[in-house]
Amino acid sequence: ISPTDYDDLNNRMYMNDVAGGYRRWDDPQTGSTFAGISVVAFGGGNVSAVKVSPNTANRVFFGLDNGRVVRVDNAHTATPTSTNISTGLPAGYVTCIEVETGNDNHLLVTFSNYGVNSVWESINGGTSWTSVEGNLPDMPVRWALFNPNNNDQVIIATELGVWSTDNLNGGATVWGASNSGLANVRVDMLQLRTSDKLVVAATHGRGLFTSDIFTDPT
Repeated sequence: ISPTDYDDLNNRMYMNDVAGGYRRWDDPQTGSTFAGISVVAFGGGNVSAVKVSPNTANRVFFGLDNGRVVRVDNAHTATPTSTNISTGLPAGYVTCIEVETGNDNHLLVTFSNYGVNSVWESINGGTSWTSVEGNLPDMPVRWALFNPNNNDQVIIATELGVWSTDNLNGGATVWGASNSGLANVRVDMLQLRTSDKLVVAATHGRGLFTSDIFTDPT
């Protein structure tokens, strides 16, 4: 299953390709133009997570199965600029890169490995990282989502449902299960509908669930 992300402003899709590169699909509705881009900064890894920046045109963040996170600028060209921003992260399988809307310097990265810290935060664009695993059990984490109203609050998709925190605070971060109406079931992805901030969680075998946790109070 190839990880992908869609640049809806420029109508391009980015995805995994061969080891050490990514594939770009221009005009994915009707076009058939694909370009394979080799990236030395990938270190020979395969793309395991893709995040188009919501703030900077043609900037894409890639996570890899070797633990690297790479920022690619001018990703729509044949010769993009790539920067390895994974110093301090574990050598694991990157499952998600979350970027705060309005601030490319505030990032979250998740890992699906056992035995490693699975949630990491950077406030300087990846120059340095801090584990925000806190009291989270040792389990795979597959997605993270900032509260668009408060970037200190986060929900994550885990092997045991959805968990959340009201305060990202390094190693002292306190997580709690947020599974009312859901179940202790593997959750693979979280998405936010920007029009009303409704959240949808995609589970492994139990369908889709929605929550108004981030919607504005009436």
